[in-house]
Amino acid sequence: MSSILLDTAQATLTAAMTATLTQQTSSTTSAVLSATETVTSILASAFATTSSLSAVVSIEATTTLAVDIASVFTTTTAEDILSVIPSISSIAAPVDNLVLAAVTSDLEASSAFITATATVAKTTTTLLSTATATATLAANAPPTTISNPVTLINYAKTVQWSSVEAAYIFMAIAVLMALVTIRNLVYKAKSKHTKTIYFYLLLWCIFRIIAFAVRGCILTGGNGQDFTLYKWASIVSSVGFMPLAEVLAFCTLEGTALAYGFTAKIRSRFDLLVKALFAVFGVSLTAFAIDFTCNKPFGSNPKDYLIDVVLREVGFNGLTLITLYTLFGSIRNMVAVVQHPNVPAMFVSRFRVMMGVVCVQSVLMVVKLVYSIYRNWNPFELRDEAIWYGLSIAPEYLFLMFYLDHGFLKVYDDIEQFNASEEDAKHAQNKDAF
Repeated sequence: MSSILLDTAQATLTAAMTATLTQQTSSTTSAVLSATETVTSILASAFATTSSLSAVVSIEATTTLAVDIASVFTTTTAEDILSVIPSISSIAAPVDNLVLAAVTSDLEASSAFITATATVAKTTTTLLSTATATATLAANAPPTTISNPVTLINYAKTVQWSSVEAAYIFMAIAVLMALVTIRNLVYKAKSKHTKTIYFYLLLWCIFRIIAFAVRGCILTGGNGQDFTLYKWASIVSSVGFMPLAEVLAFCTLEGTALAYGFTAKIRSRFDLLVKALFAVFGVSLTAFAIDFTCNKPFGSNPKDYLIDVVLREVGFNGLTLITLYTLFGSIRNMVAVVQHPNVPAMFVSRFRVMMGVVCVQSVLMVVKLVYSIYRNWNPFELRDEAIWYGLSIAPEYLFLMFYLDHGFLKVYDDIEQFNASEEDAKHAQNKDAF
């Protein structure tokens, strides 16, 4: 029984540590070597048995395997399965170091052995308390499924999703926001720029409606064990914020074009550049979300997969740089519109207010991205659902609230219509002159 093996290992480790502390003599090397061989053998057997846990976590378990695990681990009811992943991976190195340290010298062997065994003892304790939680689920599986593969993990609970009410509330708010956005797109927006902005905002609404609808579903009844639902909820949640970053970029770019008097040709080139950058960053982030969620074992650490880390960093860091550009770019536009009289004087005040809105929205997006990047590098921290809603989702909803009324964006329409009327007046004067 692996639990007995682990207990025996810990007892042996304790005895060996005591021996090495009290016997700093020439006999220490042989004593350490003997104890090391015993501990290595015991832990190797335990590790070989518990390695089947990774198969369970990656949803490759059959009922036979589940029964085997259930017969090994029987007592603990803890549910933090994810924390077992780094514990398992950290067992091998200390055990390997024991054999090497034992054949070096008395003092070096003693010191290295004490350090290594302490590490292994702590690790095996964590491994036992977390691994048994999975076994408890396996032991409680219905007996009628003995001959068929079974799903043992409630993915939603494992990743600490808990509030079905919050999911449906945020879905309902997104639905209302979508209706208002459609109204603004159809009846309010007059220029190509504002119509484009409302189109991207509508995309965000759709992504969030889908994400929270699936999230609410997976938190209802026994749906938490449906890995397909979990995958789609995770993927859509991960990439759903990107339209907001595009809104920031296009509002800042349009503001820059107006403040500095860019020609249509220059505007077009900058527009293509922004779209190309978003294509690279967006595709990278989406590829990471899909590959890591669908193709890597559940509970894995992204840092263990180089390609996924590269895709993730290109996507998140690229979008972060764009957001920082919009923050400082909007501030620059607020100053430039006064220094360069390219925006009609009657619109300067409203234009600066619009750039102020972009500045505030950029700060909201920075908060979200900083939280997301921190979680990327520390996947086992800040996992509480309330923190996620507060630092990741709330900034998005606050962002969109600025556009529920067409008042802020309307300045773009008014400036474009004013410039168009000015051009028409000039053409009419030229015709009259001839």
